[in-house]
Amino acid sequence: MHYVIVGNGVGGMEAALALRRQDGEARITLVSDEHDHFYSRTALMYVFAGQMRVRDTEPYDRGLYERLRFERVRERMAGLDTQGKSLRSDGAGTLGYDRLLLAVGSRARPAPWPGAAGSGLHYFVTLRDLEGLDREARPGLRAAVVGGGLIGVEVAEILLARGLKVTFVVRENWYFPLALDEREARMVAEHLRAHGVDVRLGVNVEEVRRGPEGALTGVRLGDAPRASAPLAPDAAEVPCDLLVCAIGVVPNTGFLATSGLRLSKGGAIEVDEALRASAADVWAAGDCANVTWADGTRRPEQLWYTARDQGRVAAASMLGDGATYRRGTWYNSAKFFDLEYTTAGWVPVRLDWDNAPLDPRPDVSDWFQRSPGRFDSQRIVCKGERVVGFNMLGGRWNHERLLDWIDSRRTLRFVLDHLAEAQFDEELSPRWRRHPAAPST
Repeated sequence: MHYVIVGNGVGGMEAALALRRQDGEARITLVSDEHDHFYSRTALMYVFAGQMRVRDTEPYDRGLYERLRFERVRERMAGLDTQGKSLRSDGAGTLGYDRLLLAVGSRARPAPWPGAAGSGLHYFVTLRDLEGLDREARPGLRAAVVGGGLIGVEVAEILLARGLKVTFVVRENWYFPLALDEREARMVAEHLRAHGVDVRLGVNVEEVRRGPEGALTGVRLGDAPRASAPLAPDAAEVPCDLLVCAIGVVPNTGFLATSGLRLSKGGAIEVDEALRASAADVWAAGDCANVTWADGTRRPEQLWYTARDQGRVAAASMLGDGATYRRGTWYNSAKFFDLEYTTAGWVPVRLDWDNAPLDPRPDVSDWFQRSPGRFDSQRIVCKGERVVGFNMLGGRWNHERLLDWIDSRRTLRFVLDHLAEAQFDEELSPRWRRHPAAPST
């Protein structure tokens, strides 16, 4: 049996390891044009900052491929023939398979603004993106980072630390509305500004400005739909020598356009509950796979741990074990500069794509407090009497305890009485307490 896995990220690697554990004789081929080894993409910011080398981000030693007899193909795939069960590379070579896993991940969403294409434009998703930005980001330059998500704030942080002047442009009326409400986002924006970032909210990039020789000179801004405040005339242009587009990612599936595989409108590979694609002997996992969420919608899950889990399930399915993919309760953690963030469960989105406020159902409520004088807050989401979600900023929280309370259908009163138990016991860190002005239960 010849298993071919296109993509050597966490989903592809976990699948390869699972296949080898169950089938010691199979031929297993890993295809990637980015790097010879599996590395942690979430650590790229630390490589840029000089705190790690690329090799430090590789979870396994470099002898793993040889020990487990993984074959490597360092090429970009250009097409898939599902009838002939073969892949075509950019170099016109072909690679046959018996069973195929597409774990090709995602790439940066291209900058859509007039004048964007050209020197000075960067993204920050792949190792190549890192290398390009690292070459050009010199202390003293002016940088504009566009996009109000986690990648945008990471790029703002590392550019500022290198000595660039950073303007952070966010289309929505508050930062990261997919994850934060207005109170939390206001606190994060305060935190970023305190570090020296020029944060612009509720504005659109309308044009990228370039000089006579094509050199980047700035970006022209305009009011976003339903902007909370009109743009001041003197703020309509942001001078910059470097522009980083961080407006999201798209599945890296362009080479599948003529394959006959069923793709979603956004380009993700449609899969069933066993992660099988629409052609025989083809599976998909990770950022490129369109899966069913708890609310019944279908879209990719763009998290490290879900790609890991999908890789394992896909391998079991490829082996014929009857596995199905069911993601557990949502959780994630991140940092906004040095501001810790932990989320767990269902936290409703409060701002639509066009800046229109969104109201959750009448039986949904929030318990929220911010610690006086600190960048520290807790938000607990309830549906009726039951706690269904957490958003915790400014401290380190054990998501496993939070998930247990959600899954065991605990009440708000119970959670508040026990919340300190979910806080990691870090030396010198302030301990959680309920403030006198906090809402009642």
